[in-house]
Amino acid sequence: MAKNPTEPSSATVYAQELPGCREVGLSRGEIEHFKTNGFIVKKGLLDSSELGRIVECAWEAAEDLGFPFDRNDPSTYTLPKDHGLFPDTEPKHIYNDGAGIANYFGGSNSGWTWRHYVPCTEDWLLERTARHPNMQSVVSQFLGDNVRPSKRCRGLYLLLPKPGDGDSVGKLSGHTDGTASQLNCMIYAADCPPSGGGFTLWPGSHRRCYYHMKTEYNWEPKVGYKEMLSEIQASVTPVEISGEAGDCCFWHPRSLHSAGVNTSSHLRVVVPCDFQKDKPTEPWPPYSGFSKRTALGAGKSLLPEDSGKEDGLRMQWWIDTREFVEPDSPPREDMWEDWAI
Repeated sequence: MAKNPTEPSSATVYAQELPGCREVGLSRGEIEHFKTNGFIVKKGLLDSSELGRIVECAWEAAEDLGFPFDRNDPSTYTLPKDHGLFPDTEPKHIYNDGAGIANYFGGSNSGWTWRHYVPCTEDWLLERTARHPNMQSVVSQFLGDNVRPSKRCRGLYLLLPKPGDGDSVGKLSGHTDGTASQLNCMIYAADCPPSGGGFTLWPGSHRRCYYHMKTEYNWEPKVGYKEMLSEIQASVTPVEISGEAGDCCFWHPRSLHSAGVNTSSHLRVVVPCDFQKDKPTEPWPPYSGFSKRTALGAGKSLLPEDSGKEDGLRMQWWIDTREFVEPDSPPREDMWEDWAI
């Protein structure tokens, strides 16, 4: 994953409703918008009532962890700078035979982050998210029918409201993901108003990032990649995706993106999903910052039990997609040549 220094939050709220955005089928306007900007928003693609159990799962976990949240009192969602409430957990990158960790907690300039991983491989959650017929229909319209079956989503990504204490300015943290996904989706499990921490990306960045890779899908950026990300952040205005429960933002995985800054009175609850074609892939999840080829060239251990050790690789066990078996082709002149669009 390539990260850049944070920058002040100055995103424009995306409010456009493209023709067909409330239908399962992709419209010509949506396809062109995706190719140009790297994303589209499908309104109400999933039934909000079916997502209620996902949100309830987060509240139950909060109670089990002893968080002082009263779901009827939004003022309790905002935690002070030195709250000391998050329990100590193993580092996020520890593999643990594929189970990873139950929760990840962190602070950032955009607010307190909580990732609840427990249900991300369970059938009941996948049937409401990555495996839902409407989701699979849109994915197949983008990629074709030969899509790798979803075995997990990334979990519940919660962003707590940022204290309005004047202590710091909410900022974005632009980055790109080191995965071989070919299509991603952010599912809004709960309403997310403007300035509610909605998924934020830099329109058009997917094209520049795609062509700045040595390979088409595996994670091998060329020299100068971080500098290019800085240039994009300096010259392109990001857009923040607000939405209602059941809305889905499909986006190209090479897009420069960030969690939004949550200054609302809501908990942001999204479920990220990754999709790729069902072609031969490596058995292990992707490594953070390394393709298998670059890891071998650097003499790194590829063993899961060495994940996260000093000077070792960090295995992204929460990612569903896998690195494609080499050789992976270089970026195509037409980056949509092997898509169904």
